Amino acid sequence: MPIALIKIIEGRSADKKRRLIESVSRAMADSLEMPIDGVRVLLDEYLADNWGRGGRQVSLEKVNSTQTADELALATAKLLSN
Repeated sequence: MPIALIKIIEGRSADKKRRLIESVSRAMADSLEMPIDGVRVLLDEYLADNWGRGGRQVSLEKVNSTQTADELALATAKLLSN
């Protein structure tokens, strides 16, 4: 049984997390050519105080009022992929 461990900054709605779990499960089942029921997805959510980027807590970064938690997480994901 494959397991996907996903670490994200808290702040997303239950619907967004549901869609994430569904899409990751579907992708894993398709890639591994197996039933989706055999796939497990675990989401670990972290406070921005507990997430660091560039040597600083994400919560201390100057974020303008239009930046959403999703945009912040996307920026973090881009940095982690480098």
